[in-house]
Amino acid sequence: MKPQKKLLATLSASALLLGACALNTPELGAVTPAPTTSPTEPAPTNGPAGDGPVAIDAQMPTPPAGLEEFYTQDVDWQDCGGFQCADVTVPLNYDDPDGETITIAMLKRPADGDAIGSLFVNPGGPGGSGKDVAESAEYYFDGDIRASFDIIGFDPRGVGDSSPIECVDDETLDRLLDVSYPDTDKGTKEYEKDLNTIADGCAENSGDLLDFVGTYSAAQDIDVMRQLVGDPKLYYTGFSYGTFLGAEYAEQFPDNVGRLVLDGAVDNTIGSARMAYDQTLAFEKSFERYVEDCQANTSSCPFEGDVDDGLAQIHEIFEDSLENPIETSDPDRPLTQAQLFGGMILPMYEDMLWPQLTQAFNEVIEDGNGDTFQMFNDMSNERNDDGTFETNGTEANWAINCADYGPGSSDEAKELSEKLEDEAPIFGSYMTEGEDLCSEWAYQPDETPGALTASGSDPIVVVGTVYDPATPYQWAEAMNSSLDNSVLVTWEGDGHTAYSRADSCINDPLNAYLLQGTVPEDGLTCEK
Repeated sequence: MKPQKKLLATLSASALLLGACALNTPELGAVTPAPTTSPTEPAPTNGPAGDGPVAIDAQMPTPPAGLEEFYTQDVDWQDCGGFQCADVTVPLNYDDPDGETITIAMLKRPADGDAIGSLFVNPGGPGGSGKDVAESAEYYFDGDIRASFDIIGFDPRGVGDSSPIECVDDETLDRLLDVSYPDTDKGTKEYEKDLNTIADGCAENSGDLLDFVGTYSAAQDIDVMRQLVGDPKLYYTGFSYGTFLGAEYAEQFPDNVGRLVLDGAVDNTIGSARMAYDQTLAFEKSFERYVEDCQANTSSCPFEGDVDDGLAQIHEIFEDSLENPIETSDPDRPLTQAQLFGGMILPMYEDMLWPQLTQAFNEVIEDGNGDTFQMFNDMSNERNDDGTFETNGTEANWAINCADYGPGSSDEAKELSEKLEDEAPIFGSYMTEGEDLCSEWAYQPDETPGALTASGSDPIVVVGTVYDPATPYQWAEAMNSSLDNSVLVTWEGDGHTAYSRADSCINDPLNAYLLQGTVPEDGLTCEK
């Protein structure tokens, strides 16, 4: 889940495209963990999954009235680099199935053995590509899962290859993500001007898609895909924002819920201002734990004194960067405060990166160099060295969030930002209230999504990580309380999400649930 920020200081705060396990990808080179099993070795049978996979036994649902042509369309799977790819057609507006249509792009990694079904995956964002997850399945799922499921990643509507949202050109986006705005009249005017640039660009280039790019419609797309792959009920693993998408699916199609793992759960009921507040406090807690670990275990730790002293040093570096961008190896692109924010936030998603974070702070403190932080920031924004972008993830994130939540309450934002001044020693003064991007949006929903109960569904597994900075643990508790038929699994770890990042105490029960339908014990808690 990208941090949901409404702030004056930078637009890039809402542009951190980091879904679950986003760091478990080959692109990160030396910091990439080993796959759960080698993709060249036979899939092992381990843990509770040793009794063998069991497919869901159910009748194929009847397509909803008026949507039969979409639920029965032919799917033309084509080879795409060793995988199989296909586009399916869905209505732009499900209430007008005879109107405009869009396409949803899928990528299938065929099972290594006999498939019991298709496991759909979503990595979060919103704006993350599920196709990327399927391509890198060995970094997300162990051999039992890869042997027993066709793993299907899809780009949700508006994302990647699925009728993508377009707002601004890469040159403009690069400027918007690098710029920092001082808390002055001039800074406020520049910020509001850029908000209009984004909103106007999205309206001009994406048109009616903005009205129908939200999670409610994306969940309907999943049901079409489920039917087209021949599964009577849905197998699904959603991380971060993908938990909201999965829970929304369960709300609309409770009878079609099969086995859903919702890891790094989102509380979609609280609105954008409260989400920003909760996330800010969670990131601050993660930095507190990072500094404590650094001081206790790292000989090169640059933070003197106690933990509070270390947090104060980080705050000072961060504050100073607004007026004094930090030099990098590119003299034309120093590290701005906006970039530093992104560079600091990314390592909080994966505590394996804490040593590299310490290295980055040492570079700034000792050498006045911001190269490592800039690298982290560019990774989070999927920015190439030439200033172009690999995906439309940032623009899709803006569009989907505004389609789901709309403008937040300015009074609530002011109240919460004032609280953060005292409660968040690093970023509290940074998270000041400003005009919400969604207030300029061409389409605005009438209300914040309500509680999702999925009444009548099969059991759903909600997973929360106690020190998750992006989806605070209380959000997992809230989703579990909201759903009528769910269990909560807890990992007492750091970083974003648990499945595949944790050990067998978490992974084995989740594997057994997906493979056999064995529901984990409610309240299962595993230590790091």
